[in-house]
Amino acid sequence: MKKLKVVIMMALMIIVFAGCKKENQKEFSAELAKQNEMNAGKYSIVVDELAIKGEEQDAPTRTSMEMIAKMVSGTKITGDYQKDTEAKLAKINMNIAALGQTVPLNMYFDMKENNPSVYLSTEFMSKALEIAKEFNAETPINARDFEQFKGKYIHLTNEDIEKNTAGKTQTSDITASFNSKHFVDYLDTLDADSFKQEGNTIQRTFTKKDIQGFFDYVKENGSKKEQASIKDAEKQLDQLSSYKQTTTLNTKKHAQKTTIQANAKSNGTNLSLKLTIKNDTKDSKQKIELPKKSDTISVEEFTEKISAGQQQGQFSQEEFNEILADINNSNEQITPESAEQVKRAYKPYLTDEQFKQLEEALNTKTTMAT
Repeated sequence: MKKLKVVIMMALMIIVFAGCKKENQKEFSAELAKQNEMNAGKYSIVVDELAIKGEEQDAPTRTSMEMIAKMVSGTKITGDYQKDTEAKLAKINMNIAALGQTVPLNMYFDMKENNPSVYLSTEFMSKALEIAKEFNAETPINARDFEQFKGKYIHLTNEDIEKNTAGKTQTSDITASFNSKHFVDYLDTLDADSFKQEGNTIQRTFTKKDIQGFFDYVKENGSKKEQASIKDAEKQLDQLSSYKQTTTLNTKKHAQKTTIQANAKSNGTNLSLKLTIKNDTKDSKQKIELPKKSDTISVEEFTEKISAGQQQGQFSQEEFNEILADINNSNEQITPESAEQVKRAYKPYLTDEQFKQLEEALNTKTTMAT
């Protein structure tokens, strides 16, 4: 999936920024400009199909790859967004439906140049943990660790973001290349007949060759910073064996639909992805207000509290094994009532997996007593 990240981002940029000549190109460009001027909307992203096949891996690894692909296929992200270009603020709400769970993810963006930051709601954590435990039941974090953060937003400063992207090409650098006159000028060089109109819709299909053509254009006409960003993105594109993106605009409903098909091969693994992206734009007069300071928590404070919650009062695995041995080796009678008392006493200090083992040991003893 990482190999497709930059290219999918390119797809979204193509949806937003364009400039065309001749009739269909002009209408395509005008509609995109109109939709881009609207400050709000609803969207959906569906992973129609993900396939991962290994040629050089052993049988268990190939089975795991196929299982992960099946789990991810069908994942759907829906939500809404709003932006305020004057105040340089934005918010996005999303619901990620995957593995039978729906994870809510809400974010605010303060995009001021001198001090950009992100506010991430903690609401998603409990649901995300449930999904994580599907893959690893012994995940050391428990849902109760997140209760202290209810209603809070994690405040990621520009410094926090830079720490996590140190040594990496900034996505904003790559995006800046698309959000420029270069992309508009490049689209003017495309075949006018490739823009198809039918009724209220205009459609254009972009290929790997189109994206490579844009990269070449920027390498010839862009600044040094743009050229450096394109070189890194070009490495990602090289890993794609094929790429096709079809964007359809509805000039009456001010909506757009994009389908993406991409294939990649690396280290003996073949990956294919099919996506459908929909976006319905509108204007909104609602004001964007960032979370209050009292409702925010820094990354450092969040990390410290999570670590403290994991360590405070919890038994080590060695200590827990001794508790289980005491129960299993005990000759004393354990009644259902006393078993419940033991469970309540130990539950705050055990991981979910440890508590499950404790229940099983107590249930066995209770059954023997009856």
